[in-house]
Amino acid sequence: IDFKSDYHSMIYSKKNPSKKYLQNISYYKEMHKNGFQRLDKFVCNEEAYDGISTRPFVNIIKKIIDVNECKSLLDYGCGKAKYYYKGFKTNKSNYPCLKDYWNVEINLFDPCYSKYNKLTNNKVDMTICIDVLEHIPNFDIHWVLRDFFSLTKKIVLVSVACYEASATLPNGQNAHINIQTYEWWENQFIKCAKEFQGIKI
Repeated sequence: IDFKSDYHSMIYSKKNPSKKYLQNISYYKEMHKNGFQRLDKFVCNEEAYDGISTRPFVNIIKKIIDVNECKSLLDYGCGKAKYYYKGFKTNKSNYPCLKDYWNVEINLFDPCYSKYNKLTNNKVDMTICIDVLEHIPNFDIHWVLRDFFSLTKKIVLVSVACYEASATLPNGQNAHINIQTYEWWENQFIKCAKEFQGIKI
């Protein structure tokens, strides 16, 4: 057990995030504005965190919405959220914009992108958090999870990378600053499941 990590996570909160969290926010604001370097290429500002990580999950999310009769959705860490308002195609299919395809009330939040940096106060049926948590210091995970769990009525869908990113931060560090094991993340969600009973994860 990482007692040091548990101790620090109790110190930090939404009103008092860690200095590393605030530093990271400033890095991603810069990357949204200026683009960033990947191992294989430079990503221009228009494509920087434009929401492409959500695309592989479009049909899974559609099925969850339909089966559970979800009427509203929050994308926590949406980036530029490009595909909510623009159609796209994959190797197999053409899709309309996500707003139309999912046919739910959409709430978008990303603290690093000014257009969507205001978090809704209204509870939603479903929250998705895709390719986000591994970018957040482990000391802040406790309050970040509770930030969106507290706004969710039915379902939380999370995808977390447990490996290094192909992108680097402006300080040269790997963009995935919080690489943990599957078991570590599972433990975080078990704690949330006990605290927010009735929410499917």
